[in-house]
Amino acid sequence: MKVWQSYPLLMNGTQIGRDWKLEMKSNLQHPVAILGLPLNSLTVDQAVETMERLVLSGGTHQICPVNIDVWLNALADPHLHRIMAGCSLVVPDGMPLVWVSGLLGCPLAERVTGVDLVPKLAGLSARKGYGIFLLGGRPGVAERASQLLERDHPGVRIVGTYSPAEENLIRMDHVEILSRIHAVKPDILLVAFGNPKQEKWIWMHRKRLGVPLSMGVGGSFDILVGDALRAPRWIQQCCLEWLMRFLQEPMRLGPRYLRDFLGLGRRLPMALLAAWIQKPYLGHSRVKTAFTPQVLHAYIHGKLGTEAAEALQEATTASILNGLVMVVHLQGVRQTTAAGFGILMDARRQLLEAGLSVSLAGLNYKMRFLLYAWCVQPLFDEWQPAISRGRSLVPESEAPVRIGLVGEQEGLPAQTRING
Repeated sequence: MKVWQSYPLLMNGTQIGRDWKLEMKSNLQHPVAILGLPLNSLTVDQAVETMERLVLSGGTHQICPVNIDVWLNALADPHLHRIMAGCSLVVPDGMPLVWVSGLLGCPLAERVTGVDLVPKLAGLSARKGYGIFLLGGRPGVAERASQLLERDHPGVRIVGTYSPAEENLIRMDHVEILSRIHAVKPDILLVAFGNPKQEKWIWMHRKRLGVPLSMGVGGSFDILVGDALRAPRWIQQCCLEWLMRFLQEPMRLGPRYLRDFLGLGRRLPMALLAAWIQKPYLGHSRVKTAFTPQVLHAYIHGKLGTEAAEALQEATTASILNGLVMVVHLQGVRQTTAAGFGILMDARRQLLEAGLSVSLAGLNYKMRFLLYAWCVQPLFDEWQPAISRGRSLVPESEAPVRIGLVGEQEGLPAQTRING
């Protein structure tokens, strides 16, 4: 037996009806799904404020700046994709992603780079006393970066630096690295191993680190100490910083930039087509929920966008508090936005942190195409009808399956299988 509850969709106390033009603004909390990643729309200062709130909130949090190269790495590596989709904060470290967000109708506030965040965090440490640990980089670079930050931000607490030998994840001396971090108990850990190694290393040890906030910073230490020159501000504002970097290291960055250009050129037209083929939905939108043993079902009717944010957050919170997996039914959806998929990805992150999962149901061909074109498909399982009717225990053949563009199915071993 299902127990139904309906959530009216409100924004600033007013029922959403025909105002379909309302979309995600730069100050909303939920991320925007841009080419398969949940990017937060924040300025650099807002990102630092959010990171401080994460430090104070308890638990462990991972931050991930993303550029086009990192994005392509994620699409090529499902494990990396799930790690990045599970980060507490993902910011656009590259202008192409900001441009794409505008084309998809959900413009991000601005580019937020790791090399800009490092000195900002040093300033925060000088004001508030948070301890920072610099990990990685070439031998001696972390120490030089520490000295530079201490010179530019008097009072900053750099509690430790360490540059381990360059090894792959299997051969690294994890015990030595963790012991150095545990000895000084930092509040913020900056890891310069390069992508994808740094993201995977942080995710691998996130529970053992005991550090409130960890962020991969790539080559930021090299830029801070001047081993790699950064473009002047006016070149950055003209969006030509990539050109200066290419002129410094053409042999290394030439093939990378060509790969990035071809990868974006292959994915972007399909993403824009998926946005273009949708007709604007002008009617009333709502979310209804139903409870069955072990499952909370959320049925979305109308538009899957920012209008659904509050109701889906309430459903996510209810799932976590009651220890229920969540199934989101999309057969009633008439229009989907990048903001709407971002809300679903945020719900996924919260449920995974609680040891639960979210699956999708009611997928027609159009919705499957949207999931595929916007690179969201690998992050979600599809719920089977036998489960949606409320069975608490089902045979393996009726478990959640991987979503396919034309309905291909890959059985999963357990009802509450967790991605990531």
